[in-house]
Amino acid sequence: MNSKRKVSKRGGVLAGQCALVTGAGRGIGRAVVLALAGAGAKVALLARSEDQLDGVAAEVRSSGGEAVTHPCDVACEGEIVAGVAECQRQLGRVDILVNNAGVFLDKPIAEITLADWDRVLRVNATAPFLFCRAVLPHMREQGGGRIVNIASTSGVQGYVGQAAYCASKHALLGFSRCLALEAKPSNIHVYTLCPGGVRTDFIAGTFLSKRLEGQPMIEPENMGDMVVFLVSQPPNVDIAEVVVRRFSTA
Repeated sequence: MNSKRKVSKRGGVLAGQCALVTGAGRGIGRAVVLALAGAGAKVALLARSEDQLDGVAAEVRSSGGEAVTHPCDVACEGEIVAGVAECQRQLGRVDILVNNAGVFLDKPIAEITLADWDRVLRVNATAPFLFCRAVLPHMREQGGGRIVNIASTSGVQGYVGQAAYCASKHALLGFSRCLALEAKPSNIHVYTLCPGGVRTDFIAGTFLSKRLEGQPMIEPENMGDMVVFLVSQPPNVDIAEVVVRRFSTA
């Protein structure tokens, strides 16, 4: 699905706020960027592909929104630190962080190499930790913020062939729970969004994609709307974790 989303030119529920989104060049990340911009937020886009980032930023700007981009390999600590610093410099502040970048692995345990395991954990669990650690001082100094970590239904249950992926998303969920406790005194809200079966090319070519072929799927735009819903909640409301599953009557 490649629908256009109108960006608010007259403010919006997130007007005056600045958001940083990782994995912003396609799929859920693109949808989150467009949804946040549509709600009035200025957005900073991070991903490895500069061409994809430029394309999404152009969508935002063509509808009257504000967007900046920064190529970043989330497997590299130095690039994360530099990316956050540059986005803070360009936006002036970061009110919302969405950790969306991720990798998928569909292999039985006996075939998973140590390099496979390290890569999945590095991108799916360590990178969000590094992004959160980088923005926390800034959010504390400005008096609060919102952090959304995109996990998966693989973070709340196991699946055959997804041991590394499930381990990384379980780790992200556990980290988010601890982060929420430590960040709460600084007025920083932490949300973990756990979708399952989203229509993107994230799992293209895998056994899972073949198993889900022809079945009802969650659209990326549904996740964009969910992120906006979470970060626009009043300060007295806490929605720590949301599991979003595909709905089918079959």
